Amino acid sequence: MRTLVGTFTCLAALASFAAAASENTEPLPAYHLRGVYAIRDQAATWQFSDNSPWQVVKDEPWIDSRLVKWGYVPFTHDNKHYYCLIEDRPITGSNIAKDIFICGDPVTVKYAYVNNWKPTLLLYGGDSHY
Repeated sequence: MRTLVGTFTCLAALASFAAAASENTEPLPAYHLRGVYAIRDQAATWQFSDNSPWQVVKDEPWIDSRLVKWGYVPFTHDNKHYYCLIEDRPITGSNIAKDIFICGDPVTVKYAYVNNWKPTLLLYGGDSHY
């Protein structure tokens, strides 16, 4: 009986190590965006992006967990830090189903969080990625 319990305990430990190893080895997504809606002074305006990737990051010291809980995803782009909201449904009045990235620097996004403001988009601009 002890052997059976020991075997199951060993298998459970191996399974948890395998699950932890697979989580740590998966790369975080990177996006090559045509443009983003930039958050500035409680307005989100379209701006074109360059060809460098927008890399999702986690476990960095600059990341504010309150903003992540509020729906913002931390990114780095051109060695700068950003928080982005990713809208995966069409904006009002449109039936174009594209992911829309609404991004801002950490200071601007924290200001929006403190003032309980989430951006609304106007019906102009363009799609956000290829």
